[in-house]
Amino acid sequence: MKGISKQISLSYSSTRFTLITIVTFIILSILIVFFFYTHHRQDALDDARSKALIILHRNLATHEYFSNSLKPNLFNLTEKYRKPDYFDPVWMSSTYAIREIDKIYQSKSGDGYYYKECAVNARTPENEADDFEKAFIQKLNSDHAAQEISGVRTINGKPFFYVLIKGETLEKTCMRCHSEPSKAPGGLVLKYGDTRSFKRSEGDIISAISIRIPIAAAYEHADKYALGLSALMVGMLVILMSLQLWLANRYFFSPLSAMRKKALEIISTPHRLGEEIPVPSGVELGKMAEAFNTMSHRLKRTLDELETRVRERTSELTELNKSLNKEIAERNIIEKERQDLIQELSTALFSVKALKGMLPICASCKKIRDDKGYWEEVASYISKHSDASFTHGICPDCLKKAYKDMKKLKKPDIKTEDGEQEK
Repeated sequence: MKGISKQISLSYSSTRFTLITIVTFIILSILIVFFFYTHHRQDALDDARSKALIILHRNLATHEYFSNSLKPNLFNLTEKYRKPDYFDPVWMSSTYAIREIDKIYQSKSGDGYYYKECAVNARTPENEADDFEKAFIQKLNSDHAAQEISGVRTINGKPFFYVLIKGETLEKTCMRCHSEPSKAPGGLVLKYGDTRSFKRSEGDIISAISIRIPIAAAYEHADKYALGLSALMVGMLVILMSLQLWLANRYFFSPLSAMRKKALEIISTPHRLGEEIPVPSGVELGKMAEAFNTMSHRLKRTLDELETRVRERTSELTELNKSLNKEIAERNIIEKERQDLIQELSTALFSVKALKGMLPICASCKKIRDDKGYWEEVASYISKHSDASFTHGICPDCLKKAYKDMKKLKKPDIKTEDGEQEK
């Protein structure tokens, strides 16, 4: 059961290592996919920003050319022929020119980018700001530190990178065309009407440059590139994982399993202690196998020494046990003799104690009364209650008395004449 348990434990360790490896590779693959996905999307945004800046700088250059070169020269050339109310946006409005140039470009390129110099109540409805652009223009007038915002907007289900930049601020020279319709050129009022882009004040920020770059195609390209690269990375990771698992099984788990099997055989059979397990080629496993073999030899030597010591000690204990048993037997005999002596002494002590105390004795005949109320001779009573025995003799006093009594019996009494007895 222990061998099966260890085999299950090793199998579980191998499975756990495999699962950890797979989970690690999966997480690493996800991180790589996410990195390339976000990286290429960011590249798409950076590319869209670059395009937006190119469009902005080109149109600003156009504005500058109109304002500094084209318009001043044309004004000088046509000054003799122009009426005071003359207005033609084709060459007098750089915004108009940029819008028309943009239409021609869009019709030819089809890039789908969006450029508008938007305004609230714009002079032409084509430049009217949408709600998002209006909110930015209002922010420009309330927060003078604001200059630009950019990000991604989804319009009609398609993503666009947008840039909104602070536009025109009304100066004193602009007020002729933006204050009151009566002050503006008649041709301008005739073309655009007397309501749009009037009633403004000097210093107002009335417009913003709005640029949108479609990024759906760039996103799709980035997604495909990231997906392809991710598939390649996942394939490489799968190959690396398979190679790693094969190498781990070849140089770690298989040698370790063989070492475990041999070690279990050595451990389960005591007489095999001292045998060696095979030393694998790996450095770490080789060191571990050598350490196990060294331990096996030392345990074998220790076990042999221990068995020798156990035999010697067992022999010593056997001899000592015999000696103890003999001593115990002698002690039992002595104890038996001691108990017998104690019993004898106890009996003697009881007898001695029985003759102590007050003995009822007759004052006349000197008989003694026993516990049952019978009167016994002194010699008989003492013989019963002790180990004493009697031998008869006579003391000197009694002897004298007895002698006198014997004399009396031998010599008769002689009476005198006067009736006295002669002694």
